[in-house]
Amino acid sequence: MHLEAVARARHPLVTDPSVTASAAASRWREAAGVAGLLVAVFVVFLYRLSSVVISDMDEGTYLYAGKLLTQGLLPYRDFLLAHPPLVVLLAAGWESLAGYDIMAARLAYLAVVLLSTIPLYLIARRLTGAMAGGLFAVATYTSGMLLLANMGRTIRLEPIMNAFLIGGFALYLLRPGTTRVRLLIGALFAAAVLVKLVAVVPIAFLVLGDLFWPHDKRRFLTWWAMVALGGASVLLPASALLLAQPHFVQDVLLSQLARPGLPWSLRATYLIQDLVRFPIIPIALIAAAWLLVRGVDARARVVALVSLGGTLGLVFAFRTFFGYYLVQILPWIAVLFAMATFAVLRRLTPARTSLIAAGLIVLFGAAIPLAYEEVYFRTAKDHVASPAAIVPLLSADADKGYMYAMYPAFALWSNRAEVPGYYAADSLIPRLTGQLGDAEFIQTFSGAQSIVLFEGELTEYPQAQAYLAENFSSPFHDANYSLWVRK
Repeated sequence: MHLEAVARARHPLVTDPSVTASAAASRWREAAGVAGLLVAVFVVFLYRLSSVVISDMDEGTYLYAGKLLTQGLLPYRDFLLAHPPLVVLLAAGWESLAGYDIMAARLAYLAVVLLSTIPLYLIARRLTGAMAGGLFAVATYTSGMLLLANMGRTIRLEPIMNAFLIGGFALYLLRPGTTRVRLLIGALFAAAVLVKLVAVVPIAFLVLGDLFWPHDKRRFLTWWAMVALGGASVLLPASALLLAQPHFVQDVLLSQLARPGLPWSLRATYLIQDLVRFPIIPIALIAAAWLLVRGVDARARVVALVSLGGTLGLVFAFRTFFGYYLVQILPWIAVLFAMATFAVLRRLTPARTSLIAAGLIVLFGAAIPLAYEEVYFRTAKDHVASPAAIVPLLSADADKGYMYAMYPAFALWSNRAEVPGYYAADSLIPRLTGQLGDAEFIQTFSGAQSIVLFEGELTEYPQAQAYLAENFSSPFHDANYSLWVRK
């Protein structure tokens, strides 16, 4: 022992083996805790998942667009796609390997979304100063996606966009120094924009936050110039390819401007619904406002600015605001809520902080999602029971001709093909922008063997409705959908 002490005195880099072993054990416990939470959330999110036949229009749109891509068609040239193409490219890559099964795609998607929360854990652990704080932020984020929009377990744009943003933010907050890191931040942010253009909102507030509370005031411009270079290395070649496609500008940029704006009363309704569904949002936003005024940690203030500014921007600065938009700010909301929760626990119940934190992680990571999934299964008839009755009828149709549905997931579940055409994957956007009328519907119906309509879908298209009644009969109809088969 004496020799070891002399060696450590002469060579300060020689560490105590017991200290090294303890640090290694701590790292393993932390890794096991994160992995355990992610596995638990994965299992919980599978509950009743196969019963969700039609989650929304988006899932089927992106998966069916991916299917068309595997068949040699290109977005913007051969079929409409109203967003940048990265998610469709990822879907096509998966489908070329694993086929077109929706459940298999959901499992792969869920795994990617959960893995993307590891950098979020690192951010929250650093800002809360506790491993439990990081775990709580992850549990809050995953349950919030579910409660706000049934996201995370069905395929949507926002969680994948967030995956790239979270990675970039983690590098900015935790490892901002090297040129390589800054280039990678830019590349991750560029990938987020290629998922959904609105990714520029949190990125812009991050840049603004760094302007107010920079890593190094003397190097602000050079720091962000390197980030911009990393982004340009991705966006410039991608833009060259996309701009070469016919209709890209019309479909992705101009169609967003052509959408009808939502009245303020309806925006307020959606916002109130969000606050009721997930009450941690107002708590986190209050914490954000407090940090902006009284906070001292620059990293925490940047997260606060992104949360509060991003929320206000999404609600007030866009022509449309739907409730699920706040999922795009939810990672930073989750971090702020974890910070506020642990600050209160340490002040009020310091001796029981760990125990209460464990209970909150279980509550948000498992109990709340399970309750939501059960309620969704029992009440969301238009997503569960009604489409579940239609899919077997589509699958059993002796004539496997083309079908039409505004929800392409019907075609994927029943192994049928949508009527070929520019709007095969997405017929919602051209409705909103006035590109679809009676003539276009009649042309589509004329090539269909089966048609699935949601209740009242043809109310504004009387000629198409008359054509349908004359040429098709309806073997199924309920309060949500009707199935029509050619006579």
